[in-house]
Amino acid sequence: MNVDIRKREGVTVLDIEGRIIGSDSLALKHIIDEQINATEEGQVKILLNLEKVRMVDSSGLGVIVAAYTSVQRKGGRISLLHVGGNIKSLIVMAKLVTIFDRYEDENEAIASFQ
Repeated sequence: MNVDIRKREGVTVLDIEGRIIGSDSLALKHIIDEQINATEEGQVKILLNLEKVRMVDSSGLGVIVAAYTSVQRKGGRISLLHVGGNIKSLIVMAKLVTIFDRYEDENEAIASFQ
């Protein structure tokens, strides 16, 4: 798994590529936690770009849910971009569809944080 981190209009975009499974899930959790901790209270804006993610397992989904909780505690917001079939199915089955804002267009996603 590779993660590129970039800033766009005050939003931290994490471009994730590969699989979010097993030990890769822990690596992603560490990256997300670093971004949350480096941002002031109420200013956390994270967009997870999942366009190049091939697979997510339950531990990967757990990391995404934990990130959502951590961001909420810090008064911020986290959204998902380009949620593919595998991930979408997992989110629906876990009944998490209502907690995550999901977008297919990056400009729309970035604008939603403003």
